[in-house]
Amino acid sequence: MAQPAPDFSGPPRPIEEVVREPGFPQSARGVYLDIRGFTGVVVDIVKDSLKVRSPEGITRSYNANRLKTLFAPAERFEPPMPPAAEPVQPSAPLKPASPPRVYIANPDFTAPIKPIRDFASQADFPQCAYGQHVDIAGFEGVVVEIVKGSLKVRSPQGVSRSYNAEVLRKLHGQP
Repeated sequence: MAQPAPDFSGPPRPIEEVVREPGFPQSARGVYLDIRGFTGVVVDIVKDSLKVRSPEGITRSYNANRLKTLFAPAERFEPPMPPAAEPVQPSAPLKPASPPRVYIANPDFTAPIKPIRDFASQADFPQCAYGQHVDIAGFEGVVVEIVKGSLKVRSPQGVSRSYNAEVLRKLHGQP
């Protein structure tokens, strides 16, 4: 079966327009194209290859997928929007709320001073030292707070120091 002669009438269409059409590359059959300076009519499509014949009779092959990559706009995928009827729930907090702070604002410095070793060997240490007037290696004060395994000790002069409970247990606890 003889193919009709290519129609070179009218101006050639830029390849940028043709690759955007739905059904490309089949929709390009018989179209007079301009592919970056090479003009011709698509006379055949073999697999993904366009056979383009120029008015001078020269035939060139172009890969349809490569033409789309080079000349079609990039496809953008937008994430689907949630339905308007459903309210968007706020996300859960990333960090759990910290527990309320247990702190002795007015410590009793009149209580008798006890060495930390009296508390460090007890099973409920450091909680048993809470509120006690203690001596830790020469520093005297009241345990006003226990935070994440550290004892906060304030002296009568208002100086505060922190001591790690595990270290105190190792240094001053009874074996």
